[in-house]
Amino acid sequence: MTHSVTLEIPDRIYRTLADEAEAKGSSVEEIALDFVELLAGDKKLGDDEFERLADELADYVEASLPPDAKPLSDYGMSREGLYDDHL
Repeated sequence: MTHSVTLEIPDRIYRTLADEAEAKGSSVEEIALDFVELLAGDKKLGDDEFERLADELADYVEASLPPDAKPLSDYGMSREGLYDDHL
C-alpha cells in the first residue's frame, strides 16, 4: 500500500532536490522519496553508497558556508576547547 503526501518545500530545498534529480535523470519526487526512506530507516546503504552520500553531504555543507568562514583552531577542536565552558 502507498500513500500520497503533499509538502510545501522552501525554494532552496527544492532547488537542491531538483539539481540532484537532474544529475541522476530522476524526478524530484523520486529523490525526495529516497531521502524519506533513508530517514525512516527502511533503506539500508552499502559501504560505497554511504561513502558517496557522506561526500555529497560534506560538499553541500562546504558550499553552504559563508565565503569568509574560517576553520576552527586546533584548540577549538581539542577536548579542552570543546568542554571549556563545562570545566
